[in-house]
This record gives sequence, C-alpha cells and structure tokens, in this order.
Amino acid sequence: MKRPVLNNYAFQRGAIGLVGILVLMTAVFFTALVVDSGRLWMQKKRLQSVADMAAIQAARHLGCNPNLQNIIQMAQVAASNNGFDGQLSQNPNRVMLGKLDTVQGVRQFTADGSHEAVYVKATKVVPKSLVAGGLFGGTITLHAEAVSVADPVLAAFSVATSTATLNNEQSALLNGLLGGMLGGALNLNVLTYRGIAETKVRLQDLLTVSGKVGTYSELLATNMKVGDIIELVANAAGQNSAVDVQAISGMQKIASVTVNNAQLTLGDILSITTPDKNAAAAVGLNALSLITTAAMIANGKNAINLPLSVNVPSITNINAQVYVVEPPQLVIGPAAGNGQICTIARTAQVKARANVLVNIPLLAKIDLALVAEVAQGNAGLRTIQQNDSSTQVDIEATPGLASLYLTNNAGTGPANVSASVKLLFTTITVSLANISLDLPIQPATPQTLQFTVNHPVKDNLPQTKSVASPLASSLQSSLSNPNSLDVTVLSTINLGLLNTVISTIISPLLSEIARVLLDPLLNMLGIQIDGMDVTLDDVQYRQPKPLAI
Repeated sequence: MKRPVLNNYAFQRGAIGLVGILVLMTAVFFTALVVDSGRLWMQKKRLQSVADMAAIQAARHLGCNPNLQNIIQMAQVAASNNGFDGQLSQNPNRVMLGKLDTVQGVRQFTADGSHEAVYVKATKVVPKSLVAGGLFGGTITLHAEAVSVADPVLAAFSVATSTATLNNEQSALLNGLLGGMLGGALNLNVLTYRGIAETKVRLQDLLTVSGKVGTYSELLATNMKVGDIIELVANAAGQNSAVDVQAISGMQKIASVTVNNAQLTLGDILSITTPDKNAAAAVGLNALSLITTAAMIANGKNAINLPLSVNVPSITNINAQVYVVEPPQLVIGPAAGNGQICTIARTAQVKARANVLVNIPLLAKIDLALVAEVAQGNAGLRTIQQNDSSTQVDIEATPGLASLYLTNNAGTGPANVSASVKLLFTTITVSLANISLDLPIQPATPQTLQFTVNHPVKDNLPQTKSVASPLASSLQSSLSNPNSLDVTVLSTINLGLLNTVISTIISPLLSEIARVLLDPLLNMLGIQIDGMDVTLDDVQYRQPKPLAI
C-alpha cells in the first residue's frame, strides 16, 4: 500500500500563518508597551509639574510667621489649578516644612518644622496598562516630589534721607560725623555724597568680591573691620558699570582714612528676615546707608565733636557733640504674616548737644546747652500688593519720641543768664534768669505710608515718604519764636539788659544752632522731631531658581 503524499505547501502556509499571528501579537504587545510607557511618562511629568508648582506657590508664603495649614492651602490651590484632583493634606500626599542641607554636594531636605523650605509630595493612582488593564485590571501609584526654598516677595527699606535732600550743610556734617566716627579727616563734596546715596549694592555682589566665604549666611556672620566693610561696599559697587566713578572713589576715600579698628559683621548692619538668605541676594541696598550705619556701630556710644560756625554777634564758635545711643538698622524681608510684622527697620537713637558759654565783657554771661534727644523709631513692612502695572507697598512708621531742652553746660541745672553788677568798691555776679524751652512736642503715633511703584520697579525706586511732624517744618522756625522760651526772672536788676540778651543773642543763637546742626543732622539721619523719613530702596518678586530639589 502506498502512503499518502503530504502537501508541503499546506504545511508551510500554516506555519507562516502561525508566525504571522505571533509577529502581530508581538507588535501589538510592544505597541501597547510603548503606548503605556509614554502614557505613564506623560502622567508622571504632569504630576511632577503639579508638585513643582505647588511647592513654588507655597514657598511664596514662607515669609513672616508662616502657618502650616495656610502653606498646605496655598499648595493645594496651585495643585488644583494645574489639574490635580487629589488632596495634598491626605496620605500618601504630603506637605512639610523644613530646612535644606548640602551633603557631599547633594542638597537634602530635612522636615524639622523650620521655614527655610517647603516639601510637596503628590500621588496619583492610574491603570497599569490600557490594554492589559481592560483584561486583568491592576493599578499603579505614581508619585512626584519637589522642594522649593522660601521665596516671598521682599522689600528693602531704611529710615534715611533721600538723595534729593542732601545739601551742602549735610555734606559738611557728614564729613565731620563720619570722620569723627571712623577716626580720619574727610572732605567730600555734596555731589560725591549724592552719588554714593544713589548707588545700590547687592548681597550677591558683596559675596562675589569678598573672596573669603561661600554662602550669604557666612557673609553676614563674618567679623570684619569697619574699614574693610566700607571697602567691600566700594568694590561691590564697582561691579556695576553704571555706578558713578566719583561715588566709587568717594567710598574708597572713606575706607582709606578709616583708623577705627572696631570689628562688626554685615549682619549687625543689615537684618534679613526671610528664612532663606539667598532670597535677598539680588535686592538693592543703599550704599550710603550701609556706610553710615557701619560707622555708627563701630563708634559705639562715643561722642563725636562737631565744630559749628554760627552767624550770631559775639559768638565765634560752639562746641557741639553728637552721641549715637543706638545705631539704625537696615532691613530686607517679606510683608507681615498672620497680622504680625517681622520686617522692621529702625532709626538711630541720637542725642545732639550744643554747648554755649559766652562772656560778653561788661554786659552778661550766657551759660546754656541745647540738647535734642530722639528715641529710636521704627518702620514695619505691612503689605506688598502687586498688579499688572504697579506694586503698592504699605509701611507702618512710628517715630521715636523726642525731647528738646535747655541746661547749663555742666548739665546740673537750667540754662542761665547772669550779669556783673558793681556795688560800691566790688563787682558781683548776679543771676538774672533761668531759661527753659516750651515746645509742644506730642507723643508719636503710628502712620501708614503708601508707596506706589510703577513697573518696571528698578526705574521707579528709591522713593522716600515722611511721617508728618506736629511741629513746624524745622526746629529753626520753632526756636526762632520768642514764645518757645520760658524765662524765669531771678533778679530785677537790669531787666533791660536781660531782654536785650534774650532777644538779640539767645533766640537768634538757638535758631542758628537748629539751622546749622539739628535740622540738617536729624534730617540726614532720616529723623525729625516726632517725625521721620522712610526710604523704599527695592522690591524683589522672585528668586531665579526657587526649586531646590
């Protein structure tokens, strides 16, 4: 019997069909794998964007007194606006506050409740596969993490004079004041001081030229001689090609004449109230305020002698002294949080004294000292509100309570006018009157100053606003009023002489002291009697790289 002949073609055709099915199934599998991988990658990327935006937005509120619940709420708003339908407050999602450390060159987040950075973890449950998922089910949990450093809107401001008000009298006083505090003679003109006052320096420039430290925190904490700090400011200003060459030369001159070797830190001069010091790196600071504040801190409470030349007959010179009881404080920081202000600039607490001891032959002797004391005032950053075309900054200012009074040179009693009187064969000195001041100085009350800064900000700052004073516009006008003096007559001998001395010498003398010393000195320091000037130097909206991890 013959065996049947097999059809090889039929077998081959069946094998090819089986291979084709396998190839098709493999193609479908890899296509599904590619689709699923791409889908998961896209969903992971979207989730990472959610975490990034939530962390960045939450970090914008790490300013004054941040509250964790408020931070979570801000993060949730940002996440929802970017399509996230979960709740960041519920596990396995997380929002935590903490700090950043660098370990072997890698930045790491530590959740210790501090306010330097915010951590966000966002999760999303998705099907493992669009193909297999329909057959067998199964899900996978995607997660994304982000860490953003504290990044609130910042303002830099001080209680100091504006560049427009610097005049010749103030430049002469600045020469004497800075020279007295730093130990060297200065003779800079008003244009140089205006140039310095118009110069801004940034922390990042100070760090660049320091060459000794690597972080802003280290820069602020490094002990330096006052002359080295002034030289550092001058070198930092030199990094900006737009800064006036005369201003840089003036700063270098101030640094070169400094013989005061007192040591201080930039942190003594400048208070940065945002948790992450890097946030303040690009904020502009007034160079003149930095220099004068450094000099005041270095000088301590030592008296600075200022010779005065007054235009009053019979008076050739007056010994004036200035004491800085407390130095001013510059500040960079965010607006108030939870109703509490944490970014506060302070004026200097000063005492200025002008001693007058004049003996007019055959007429009278004048023994008086005019003393002005101004307690430390403060200005606190209340709000920063942004819109498309401008930014409004509200600063609450409280002037320091002031007092103005007369004593004798020894400080043991009231100012006194006496006269020599001949009695028979002898001459005796008779006190004609004691003199005191009667100026209506009212207690200081807080006032809110509103700064409207048109965009771009850098073209519209600095701005200066003043807290109104209940006194006249200057002490000169107040003291020139005869009614401001309270005269107690001690002897009726020669009342005509007494009236002449008061009207032609003492009243003009007090007015002249106010004109050449008190008015320009206090205004230069940003102080009035029951008033002060607040200068907004810069506003910064965002760090260049808020995401840390």
